[in-house]
Amino acid sequence: MHPTKLTILIADDMDSIAEFIKAQLTTLNDNIEFLRAKDGYETYRIALESAPDLILLDWEMPEISGMDALKNLKLNCETQDIPVIIISSFSSSDKVKEALETGAIDYVRKPIETDELIARARSAMTLANTLKELKYQKQQLEAEQKKTHRILKNILPAEVVKSLKSGEVIQPRPYRNVTILIADLVNFTEKATRMSPRKLLDELRIIFTKFDEISQKHNCVRIKTIGDAYMAVSGMFSNSKEHALRAAKAANEMRDFIVERNRKNGVQWEVRIGLNSGEIIAGFISEHNLSYDIFGDNVNIAARMQTYSGPMQINISETTKKLLEPHYTFVRRVPQKVKGKGMIEMYYLHKPKMPEGTNGKKQNPESTPKVI
Repeated sequence: MHPTKLTILIADDMDSIAEFIKAQLTTLNDNIEFLRAKDGYETYRIALESAPDLILLDWEMPEISGMDALKNLKLNCETQDIPVIIISSFSSSDKVKEALETGAIDYVRKPIETDELIARARSAMTLANTLKELKYQKQQLEAEQKKTHRILKNILPAEVVKSLKSGEVIQPRPYRNVTILIADLVNFTEKATRMSPRKLLDELRIIFTKFDEISQKHNCVRIKTIGDAYMAVSGMFSNSKEHALRAAKAANEMRDFIVERNRKNGVQWEVRIGLNSGEIIAGFISEHNLSYDIFGDNVNIAARMQTYSGPMQINISETTKKLLEPHYTFVRRVPQKVKGKGMIEMYYLHKPKMPEGTNGKKQNPESTPKVI
């Protein structure tokens, strides 16, 4: 629960007037804490330190006047919303106008009339309570918004979250030049039966969190995880001509991470990765479902690349191979018969091409490892 106690700062250089004000206002509420300042500087310092709910501020005080203190209070974002009642012996309407225009919520003339002081203070405290409640509700709303934003960032691409926050309607749209990356863990179901639920989820959390970091590093967009499967796309929002290269680098780094983790971890994992390049459609499945997904024949081919990949291999399609030929060497595989597709060419990503060979000459791009 948010606090309901009220704090009132009385700023007046004369003790008798300050004690009089305190005595009158004590009758308003049993749960009021009074603070005291004797000049404008103390008023500003105490307001910063204690954030009172109401300030009764004498205009004429030594060194720094109450009016100067009011100006400073209204210039500081930490104190500008504190209600201030100016108390002054000035009676002209110009002085009242000046105080109100500077930021005071009310004005009480000296000599102070008890009934007027109590009525104006009661009105100001009601406003103070309302402001405090509104501030609390704003903090709660902001906390919920941050929580919602974190959740959305975990399930949707950052670009989609940004569009949603701006009120943009997300329509299905094609992306013509992308590379789809799909990875899954080998023998996941079998290993899962030998782990506690908590241990299993911890393993997936660690692995997929690292995969997310790698995807972001190479400008790939994580689309979703389903069980032990991880899907990302390169070139989807960046329109990069190097989408296949970025996906290949991400796939290699994911595999390297699994290798390195197996050296230090009791659970030994293997990963299968498939890459395919081409056009896709992306969008929400329905108006009532925040599942942002990708569709199309090229997504299905990427899934087949992953399915037909060997453990700890990166299996790529013919279209992806053509895009990667300047950068990598490949192991050509025996074409596989895929349901609905017939025989499909597949290649294992072998290793990056070196700019210069060991003899100082460029390697022959036509040299191809044996077919497997």
